[in-house]
Amino acid sequence: MSSARYKRLLTNLPSMAAIVNAFESPEVQLQVFTSLIDALDESDRPGESRASRRGSDGTGSEVEHDLVEGDSIHSIANDD
Repeated sequence: MSSARYKRLLTNLPSMAAIVNAFESPEVQLQVFTSLIDALDESDRPGESRASRRGSDGTGSEVEHDLVEGDSIHSIANDD
């Protein structure tokens, strides 16, 4: 594991854990966690555009969001 990927995981894991823990079923939690990790891995691939991830026609059946580094929404909420 590269140090950059490790840093991204450390940055994103608290918010990812909050999302995963919002579900009670262990099977659903595993599926959500896997989807989040896959999305993080996709955002790490250089030179691959959103359109190429969706397909050649540029339309996808799923809404895609790019993960970005920065403050967690949870840390922002705690500042109030």
